[in-house]
Amino acid sequence: MRINPVLLSATAVIVGVSSASAADVRGSKKAAPVEAVRICSVGDVTGLVIPGTDTCLKIAGRIRAEYRYAEPFARSAHTTTFLGRGYATLDTITNSDWGPVRATSRIFVTRETGTAAAVTLDFAYLQFSGVTAGRLGTSFFEFAPFGGVSYEGGGSLGRGSDYGSINALAYTVTAGNLVATLALEDGTERRSGLQQLGAAGLGVSPSYGGHVMPDLVGRLDYTDSWGQAALTGAVHQSRAALTGATAALNAAGGIDVSAAGGLVDSSYGFAVQGGLKVNLPMLAPGDAIFLQAAYASGASSYTGWGGQAGTVAPVVADVIYTAAGAAKPSNSWSVTGGLLHYWTPSVRQGVFGAYGVLDQFGANFDTAAVSAGTNLIWTPVRNLDIGAEVTYSKLTETPRSALPLPVG
Repeated sequence: MRINPVLLSATAVIVGVSSASAADVRGSKKAAPVEAVRICSVGDVTGLVIPGTDTCLKIAGRIRAEYRYAEPFARSAHTTTFLGRGYATLDTITNSDWGPVRATSRIFVTRETGTAAAVTLDFAYLQFSGVTAGRLGTSFFEFAPFGGVSYEGGGSLGRGSDYGSINALAYTVTAGNLVATLALEDGTERRSGLQQLGAAGLGVSPSYGGHVMPDLVGRLDYTDSWGQAALTGAVHQSRAALTGATAALNAAGGIDVSAAGGLVDSSYGFAVQGGLKVNLPMLAPGDAIFLQAAYASGASSYTGWGGQAGTVAPVVADVIYTAAGAAKPSNSWSVTGGLLHYWTPSVRQGVFGAYGVLDQFGANFDTAAVSAGTNLIWTPVRNLDIGAEVTYSKLTETPRSALPLPVG
């Protein structure tokens, strides 16, 4: 069981005032009038007009403090951890004859128990005339509304999408309530791993080859007063390295891949996901239920299995090669659900759960997991959340790859 007792977050907008410089004053008998600060609102950005331009600027910050208790599975694992994180966001929008041009970025610095301070580029992208380019806060594949129910994203293993930022190039078309997007996304950030079975049934890890084909992601969104529905799909390439892998695999498991010239060069996987958000104003304003289901073949991260994480986590792979070097894509699926309820306008609770299955290669790598959790969040003033969250995760089917195996 994992418990996150307290998590705080706050957001603020910092504004500045510009005035004439000393050189401007000296260069004229009468000082130029100071340009008044103007408030601007373009799209979802409300900020200040940069003096002398038509650009609307918003500067924002956010602080997150987290205190966590997690059941340890090794002596070296931390039972209690502290986290401090500071965000800084710059957002600008400029109107043009071709429509608004938006440039936005956010970085955060994190210091967590047992680690050094780390700087992360959360997102940095441009938007213009339907084109989005740069690093996005979340993949277009994700059904992001569910992420707002849980601080931890809705659970751990097999919980559906992962809400991680990713580099992408996308084009979006809007027609009324329907939004369609086609995106090219960085496939290296979706790599869950490669495995190959040896003569003794053990798994060894071939290395990846270079990135050739980006992930192709398509998305359809329909939003109305009742809620939101989304359908997404993706194509993912797995490409094993052909040099340096053969000798290591032969040494590890006596694998004969010489006839095939090494591992199969490329394998193509896919993923599909459906998401549904239904507003429940009859219970309380802001209430909603979230449901999503995802299936993938050869693209395990798209169903929430993003790789090995922790002592009891299973080995996860997009592709598992047979002893002869034939590629077998891993199949996986997950279902996720959540409910958000406002007990009062300032007190809300999220309840969520997920179940996921990995069908990889029989008892060696097959596994399943369940996760569930709830939180209670108090917002005493605007943009300040104080909450506690409890999550529970368990492998309901333990693969042999997660247990000590005899050699030979």
